Amino acid sequence: MIKWNDNFSVNNQSIDQEHQSLFKALNDFYEGLSNKASNENMSRLIENLINYTKTHFANEEEFMLSINYPRIDEHIKEHREFITKTEDFYTKFKSGKLLVSFEVTNFIKDWITQHIMTEDQQYAAFAEKQI
Repeated sequence: MIKWNDNFSVNNQSIDQEHQSLFKALNDFYEGLSNKASNENMSRLIENLINYTKTHFANEEEFMLSINYPRIDEHIKEHREFITKTEDFYTKFKSGKLLVSFEVTNFIKDWITQHIMTEDQQYAAFAEKQI
């Protein structure tokens, strides 16, 4: 489980709300795993997480474009790599080649928290300087 706190804030209310929703989607996924949800329910939870992540990344990238963030290409590359990896997890899960585990969940949780605390904080600092 992951809990939101102000250390995750990027000083942008819309993006902060999206990050909080992303945490909720991840926590729902984690809870489903803990409660041994059916494969159908787990599939929906994974789809929700992936779809929400894609929407959030698109919004975040639009914001970075609006402030002319100089490291946008590297940031987008990280987003694409994460989406590719999570979609690969999902494909393997749907085909029965991967059991969703806490290891997978922890990878996603660690990636998201690390990304927010490092990469997202960099564009937040850049945005603050633009004001």
